[in-house]
Amino acid sequence: MNLHIFHDDKFTNGGIEQFENYFPKQNIYILLLYNDKTPKYTISHPDILIFHIRDKNLVLKIREVVGEKNVKNLFIHYLDTFKASITSKILSQNSTLKVYWIFYGGDLYDYLSKYHQYDIIDDKSIQKTTVKESIVKTIKYLLWFGWTPKAGMDRFFKRLDFFCFWNEFDYELFKSKTKSNANYKNFVYINALGDSNFPTTQKSNTIMINHSASITGNHSFVLDSIKSLPLKENNYNLLLPLSYGNENYANEIEIYAKNNIITDITSLRSFMPLNEYQNLLSTVKIAIFGMRRQEAAGNIFQLINMGTKVFLREENTLLQWLRKRDFIVFSLENEYDELSNLDGLFDDQIQHNKDCYKKVFNDKIFTEMMHNLMITD
Repeated sequence: MNLHIFHDDKFTNGGIEQFENYFPKQNIYILLLYNDKTPKYTISHPDILIFHIRDKNLVLKIREVVGEKNVKNLFIHYLDTFKASITSKILSQNSTLKVYWIFYGGDLYDYLSKYHQYDIIDDKSIQKTTVKESIVKTIKYLLWFGWTPKAGMDRFFKRLDFFCFWNEFDYELFKSKTKSNANYKNFVYINALGDSNFPTTQKSNTIMINHSASITGNHSFVLDSIKSLPLKENNYNLLLPLSYGNENYANEIEIYAKNNIITDITSLRSFMPLNEYQNLLSTVKIAIFGMRRQEAAGNIFQLINMGTKVFLREENTLLQWLRKRDFIVFSLENEYDELSNLDGLFDDQIQHNKDCYKKVFNDKIFTEMMHNLMITD
């Protein structure tokens, strides 16, 4: 039996559906609630157990599930300090479990930025947590677990068996920064890729900046890079998706854009139904992502498959991954001429990217991926 530990987010339903499709009746799911009393995103399922992180008997309850269901494989979907520490507690009495980390991106990069001085934010004045918040969290962990948040992560890394992700460059980064003997397995949430057959539509003169109000999007860097371009003269408008992430940061970016960019600006501040959002994405001619880390891959894959001209930061591992597979994508720093001409992709380039997409993401690849996921020898 496979035990999956999720938190309540937009990928959970798709993840459960994927494992049920490939390994039916072989999974049990634990949904951890952090601040909410009931799930916001996750649909009810007969094999989901809902626990709250403040449950004093949480470790005991999970150990009981492991024993009663004869669990052999433990999947951690997105790793945070709490999941790392809870897993370490479970493994202290269940040492034979195979541990899989279903990697997202932010789970590693947050760790590296906090504890290994790995820079992912251009503006050093922006802090995700205050010193006081960090101290309070450390004290709580010492009381709850007997170790600090960082120590909990390090314990997890040493015990980890499989790092599961589609980007091998993030795995290489992980191995270079941690003491872990984990092996690599290819994995992607299939539903996060969107509709691979979405039709290529006529592009509007729209430049999209990032996918959310994530501070690692480095919005001001991107906005500064385009503020001298003749956008209004060429009838270009700006699209700022800010519907999720840090609300205060979203407000700051909206103001900064209006003060520095002379053209029409559309800010998305509320969630759109998925089909409406995909229809909007399909009209974007140019998309620029300011992340120095791998992030927003689902949006980026969809945009590329829809025929959008995509710019990424040079140090973003996703740029390396896409170029290794022959996608036509551009470096914001080193191929600025491709941006300043304000041209979209040509038809042959659009078709080339669609062909590359089908080679990388198709049913045969997905079946092989899921089959190989469970091979441990």
